[in-house]
Amino acid sequence: EQTVLNADPSIEVQMKNSNDDVLPMNSFREALAATIESCSQSDDEQQSDDNNVHDEYNCEIPIESIVAELRFIAQQSKLWISGGGVHTAATSTTAGDATSPSKIYNTHVIIDEKGKITSFYHKIHLFDVSIPGKVNLKESNTTAPGQTLVVCDSPIGKLALTICYDMRFPEMYVELVQRGGAEVILMPSAFTVPTGIAHWHALLRARAIESQCYVIAAAQVGRHNEKRKSYGHSLAYDPWGELLADAGGYENDSQDGGGDELSPVNVPSIVTCDIDLDLVQSVRERMPIQQHR
Repeated sequence: EQTVLNADPSIEVQMKNSNDDVLPMNSFREALAATIESCSQSDDEQQSDDNNVHDEYNCEIPIESIVAELRFIAQQSKLWISGGGVHTAATSTTAGDATSPSKIYNTHVIIDEKGKITSFYHKIHLFDVSIPGKVNLKESNTTAPGQTLVVCDSPIGKLALTICYDMRFPEMYVELVQRGGAEVILMPSAFTVPTGIAHWHALLRARAIESQCYVIAAAQVGRHNEKRKSYGHSLAYDPWGELLADAGGYENDSQDGGGDELSPVNVPSIVTCDIDLDLVQSVRERMPIQQHR
């Protein structure tokens, strides 16, 4: 919202409903949806002008949350979307802490091509660290931990839903495969630059190899403020640990994104890869570690 409001030159943010009334609208979401749709189509499909959407999202204004925006983009681009983490309300009862009714969940949502939320996961592993005299960070002060592992069906196989810090707990992924039958693991994340350089690629490749799943990790990239940068490098690995895609990001801790630039890569950055479930089966047959646990 701030980006749109402060744009120079200004961005027209309006649309009309069936009564020809002008309504506020975030035009960025339309541009992003069109970009995603274009990237997903063949050359022949891109020649079609029949890209209009006639449904509830055309006039569901104002859009009040990022989840509603993602639902619109999924529907307009006719693609499934994995979005996270998104802050969602946690009641004192579900959070298990009657003294903190304002806590939230860090949530990963799966949205189908019709804009329907098909599944969601609340982040289980919260990042709490306290080093006297140096740092005191406790995600649990504001966030309630989830309690349930989630695997859902999709057109590209069984999706395991996780978030960021979860990736440091391999036993979680054993359960997602053994009990849930996971074939593709999703890990939306926001790593700092130092931890990204040290661990990001290694952790994701390890999870792919040991789970014998595809691993897809969307990653925030760029400078949030003067003190914080996110590493980037959205990655995809296959079940054998081969790198399939890397959207780019910071390459070293001193890189500042080009002076005044907010990001070392052009954003939004979109990369694609193929998912072959036969490869999952082949890798598991040739290296039957799931049967040996």
